[in-house]
Order: sequence, then structure tokens, then C-alpha cells
Amino acid sequence: MDFQLLMELRNYLTIKHHIPGRIRIQFSPGLLGDRRAGKLREKAGEELPSCIRSSKLNMFTRNVIIEYDAETIVPEKLHEALITKDPERFEKLAAELQAIMER
Repeated sequence: MDFQLLMELRNYLTIKHHIPGRIRIQFSPGLLGDRRAGKLREKAGEELPSCIRSSKLNMFTRNVIIEYDAETIVPEKLHEALITKDPERFEKLAAELQAIMER
């Protein structure tokens, strides 16, 4: 799963369920019209960062479930990064989360 791509596509996302360590996100149908949507499927089988335990993408139900290490990724920051409408706040959170992914 390409976490950075997921963050870029956040305007198409709705968090359906989130407990520390597991988040279920649903994509709006509008995502299918975005040229980047195909990249999600391509990258779904790639190696994950060590702080991501698993990711399961289901294009039929338009859901992705990500299980992550809640001690490494702060659940509140992940949640906020996916829902914030403030571009500056998003950039700050995305940079923090990307740095964690690259460790």
C-alpha cells in the first residue's frame, strides 16, 4: 500500500472505523475517475513499511483496511491527516507520517 498516495487521495476517503492499530477507510465512487486510482491497485501488493502490519484493498466494496503499529504511528495524527481540510496542517501531518514510514 502506498501510504503517500493514500494521503493524496484523502478527499475521496471516509473513515468508517478506527481503533488504535486498525483503520477501515471507504473510497467514494469519484475515486474511480481519478487517474491515480489505478496506482492503488498496482501498489497494493508491494512491501509494507515495518510500522504497517497489513493492508487489504477491496475495490469491489471500495474499502481498504490498514493494520498498523499504534505505538509507532500515533492514531490521532493518522486520523487527523486523513480528515483535515487545512492544507498546512495536512502537509505537517503527512510529513511526520512519511518520516515514520521511511524508518
